[in-house]
Amino acid sequence: MTDTIQLRIIEAAGPIFAQKGFAATTVREICAAAKVNQAAINYYFGSKEGLYKKVFESICSSFTSFQYEMVEPDQSHPFEERFHELIVRRAKDFFATEQVEWKSQLLFREFHDPTPSCGEKFQEYIIRDYKVIYRYLDEYFDPATPEHIRWKCIFSMFGSIFFYKKCNWILRKIILEDTRQEFFKPEQIASFAVQTFFAATASYRK
Repeated sequence: MTDTIQLRIIEAAGPIFAQKGFAATTVREICAAAKVNQAAINYYFGSKEGLYKKVFESICSSFTSFQYEMVEPDQSHPFEERFHELIVRRAKDFFATEQVEWKSQLLFREFHDPTPSCGEKFQEYIIRDYKVIYRYLDEYFDPATPEHIRWKCIFSMFGSIFFYKKCNWILRKIILEDTRQEFFKPEQIASFAVQTFFAATASYRK
């Protein structure tokens, strides 16, 4: 169980790291925001780097669907149904960070400007997950489908979901709030991306 002071430090440090980045953030400003002294940072996290790792872990820990492991295909349900469910779970996890804006901001920082302490591990995590999806699609694609086609299809699908997340400000500018609330939920965005994927790959399927 996370100590109350420890949690307060994490919640205070998160928005600062997200806004300024790891290198530009100072322990002093984190302490001021959390209303603690530097000894508390050292006691709970060992260093600024240790604190950053905990902050980032607090974001990634919510991505429960990314713990998916390869299993034998469940033939009792159509592949399209199983694949749709898998991608929707991922989209819900990814969009969940929107509830706290700094989490989304920090996540994208690691995508575009990875830190030595978290970036490499995070990239390995994402790459491993993409490879899981690639293998999962063995059941769908014709074996003769070129590897570059398969990867383009996967990246296009996830790229569209990421774009909705990263560029949500565009939606807010051009689409009415009622329309966004009704038709642009994470599961709806994921469903549309999956439908587009199946339409684009119809000639490559088994």
